[in-house]
Amino acid sequence: MILVMGGNGFIGYNLVKRFAQKEKVKVFDRTWTHGSECKNVELEMGNFQHIDFEKILEDVDTVFHFISSSTPFDGTDNLQADIEENLLPTVRLLDAMRKKKVKKIFFVSSGGTIYGECTGPARETDKISPECVYAAQKAWIETSVHLYEKYDDIQGYILRIGNPYGLEINKKKRQGIIPIFTEKIIKGESIEIWGNGENRRDYIYIDEVIDAIEAVYSYRGEYRIFNVGTGSSCSTREIIEQIESVVGKQAQIVYGERRKCDLQESQLDVSLIYKECGWKCKLTVRQGIEMYIKKLKAK
Repeated sequence: MILVMGGNGFIGYNLVKRFAQKEKVKVFDRTWTHGSECKNVELEMGNFQHIDFEKILEDVDTVFHFISSSTPFDGTDNLQADIEENLLPTVRLLDAMRKKKVKKIFFVSSGGTIYGECTGPARETDKISPECVYAAQKAWIETSVHLYEKYDDIQGYILRIGNPYGLEINKKKRQGIIPIFTEKIIKGESIEIWGNGENRRDYIYIDEVIDAIEAVYSYRGEYRIFNVGTGSSCSTREIIEQIESVVGKQAQIVYGERRKCDLQESQLDVSLIYKECGWKCKLTVRQGIEMYIKKLKAK
């Protein structure tokens, strides 16, 4: 059985939907907002910081770790809280896996922040350079996963995902700037941009992310870290222009001061996951935005 930590979240729930079609899935999260939409799912509710991991891991052979309480922000004010809420519980999870002999974990890291400023497409072997607490805690967890593989034979796979977007399962939220900007443009509300809008990211549609995770799940090779993205980048201004073109309305943009945590350039080299796992992104950003808006209108 697989255990999805954070199975009520954006990536987590989309993975649960996919995997529950073919095998039993155990989900852990604070809440579950999907009723009986998914069959073949066993629910475990609780707080990541205060759970009995050994109990949760009963009958589990593989863990998917999607829980993160952090988002990119300037400064170090929340550094201690980030360690207590994300890093320490993950170490306790890994320790419980060692005791229960659960031998495989997939951790969703951040392809969009962990490399720092990029001068070209970042490869998995490049030096990482976290420039905010959010990226730092991802790097600390990656290191912890590596240590438990080295000393306790737990296979730890790291998925450094770009900027995923898609129809948010949680009806009260939108995931990423594409859904947020789309909704505001449709409603005629203003969009706030930190900086000049020329910062670039690798935006990838959620269905493609789940395809990539599934490909790595089936992988049996020696590599442990994989970038997941389209392999190209778009600026914030280009994203807005694409949305304007699809919805037929012009955005009202308010520019604010650039935050220190916001990278100017982030791009991923995705050749390794293609070479080793046979996965390659099929959708362009334009096609992904069109698909997202089509599903949004259908709802």
